[in-house]
Amino acid sequence: MATGKLLRAWLALALPLAARAVCAAPAPLTLCFEDVAQRPWSMPAATGLNFELLNRVQGALGEQFSYAAKPWRRCMEELRVGTVDGVIAAADAGSRRSFAVVPTLPDGSADPARALYVDDVNVFLRVGGQGHWNGRQLSAPRGEVAVQSGYLIGANLRAQGLQPRELVKSADDGLRLLVSGLFDVAVLQGKEASRLVQSDPRFRDRVQQAAPPYAALAFHLMFSRRTYSRDPQRIEAIWHAIGQVRQSADYRQLAAAASVAPP
Repeated sequence: MATGKLLRAWLALALPLAARAVCAAPAPLTLCFEDVAQRPWSMPAATGLNFELLNRVQGALGEQFSYAAKPWRRCMEELRVGTVDGVIAAADAGSRRSFAVVPTLPDGSADPARALYVDDVNVFLRVGGQGHWNGRQLSAPRGEVAVQSGYLIGANLRAQGLQPRELVKSADDGLRLLVSGLFDVAVLQGKEASRLVQSDPRFRDRVQQAAPPYAALAFHLMFSRRTYSRDPQRIEAIWHAIGQVRQSADYRQLAAAASVAPP
């Protein structure tokens, strides 16, 4: 009898505490990412280095992330209106700071050490075409350059007086525009385009990657201002953990192996 009374008393104390703990647990963060291949960083099935990194962050912090693959423009629009909490692999820009936040240094500039990764944006030329890139000046017939839809590099090219045509989502589609003869120049983001030019018979000897890269950009886990303002310490902890995981021996070994993996 005494044991039963003690058990009931313990439950009377423990259950409300457990309920409060459950209520206090933060809701999972919904993170949008692009639904096309960006090897080795991400694939539409939520695999790749970005997810290896973020899954380690989840484990270290006890966080919960919910991943949603969507077209890039939709990811950015849903971030702007607050439908999603964050976007995976977004480059910093003044136009985006009105609705989004990235990890920053004391001077207000984006912190590359807490980005998910840094990658090149490269120039691709149709063999036999009239496009040129000398590392300083890019030229193309009528100034028209094929770029991926919604990417920051389109705005950068426009500011240089060129005419970016955002007709494609993927690196594969951008390279096919070159082979078709519709464009002589494409400026494409990431390692996927380089991989295809080297390994895919559709593009080998018909497209060349020009040196040097057009730009190197840091790609962040970008959060909406609404999500950040709700719990800035939580978001800062996530960014800090991203930087820590990137420097860990385990992740560095994984990233090195992915960079030399066969096509």
